[in-house]
Amino acid sequence: MDTETDVLVVGGGIMGCAAAYYLARDGVDVLLVERGDLNTEASGTNAGSLHVQLPSSLFVEEGEAMIEARAQTTPLRLEAIRTWRELADELDDDIELAVTGGLMVAVTDAQLRFLEIKMARERHYGATVELVTGAALFTLAPYLSERVVGAEFCALEGRINPTLATPALWRAALRAGVRLWRGTELLALERASGSYVAATSRARIRCSRVVNAAGPWSDAIARMVGFSMPVGGVNLHMNVTEPAAPFLTHLVQHAGARLTAKQATNGNLLIGGGWPAHGESARGHAEVGRESMEHNLGVAQSVIPDVARLRLIRCWAGRNIVGDNLPVLGPVPGIPNFFNAVTGTGYTGGPVSARLLADVMAGRKPSFDIHPFSVERFARAAAAG
Repeated sequence: MDTETDVLVVGGGIMGCAAAYYLARDGVDVLLVERGDLNTEASGTNAGSLHVQLPSSLFVEEGEAMIEARAQTTPLRLEAIRTWRELADELDDDIELAVTGGLMVAVTDAQLRFLEIKMARERHYGATVELVTGAALFTLAPYLSERVVGAEFCALEGRINPTLATPALWRAALRAGVRLWRGTELLALERASGSYVAATSRARIRCSRVVNAAGPWSDAIARMVGFSMPVGGVNLHMNVTEPAAPFLTHLVQHAGARLTAKQATNGNLLIGGGWPAHGESARGHAEVGRESMEHNLGVAQSVIPDVARLRLIRCWAGRNIVGDNLPVLGPVPGIPNFFNAVTGTGYTGGPVSARLLADVMAGRKPSFDIHPFSVERFARAAAAG
């Protein structure tokens, strides 16, 4: 049957669930539609790293303007960690939040010099980071290879379990009054008499406002109301080892190669870092690949020797949002009451970005200026180009 709501949220990943939660906590009537099931796309295949540091790949793959733009989100990532800590106390389940610090390791003097340059930029925007070398490094991280000559340490990095965190956030949204339509695909969205009419695979929904939280598919939703944005998805490979006794206490990254490594609460090592997975198969899912598996594990073993003694038990292909490495948040000029909610800071930034959006939609001044994250920047970039 057709229904009505104040806010229609499209997408059941971390951004959609967090936006629904914060809006409902303000007393807003919210209906969330998800074409599949909650947490089964990009958010559900995320490995749960909590990042503050700028990734080393950013400096290789992007120009100075984009590096600086990403550096300016450092305060947002710091606030994201505080937001996760608040949620860990509010939610009804252990989300396996562990803020035990992160290390970006260097195996050459040139990589050490690169870390010093990167740290100066991060400190400028409020991050507390330090370079650790020599005996101090191996006291802090005795699991590292002797090949490692130093590392950047950030105490506010860590990990979380997305398979627990997003469902716990959703249950909090349910308790706040949010309605959920699973298995409901948005087919069309039209303006009608000052509101929106959403045609879905289940029924029509009339709503006053729309939140576009469709992650890698957000551009398809935007096109329904007449604009486009360069947001898409990329398939990434992840490796999982057998459980081991606790030894890897930090989130480990690499200054010169693609790597993220961390140990989950149950002892498994989760090893990734942006290695590609194959495009979608005939079954509609991305496929893991032997080449990415071997290269990824090779990098991990080179800096964490104990990885070599563990058996690989599973791989998966996840989906990551790609764009310009910045969030896309807030209203769209010329399209009343349509709001974007796309995290450009990974799983880390989902809840804090949703909270900022809820502030804007409630007429409150957000704690961060979200204007730099407006969809308008794409039009400005196109005009400048």
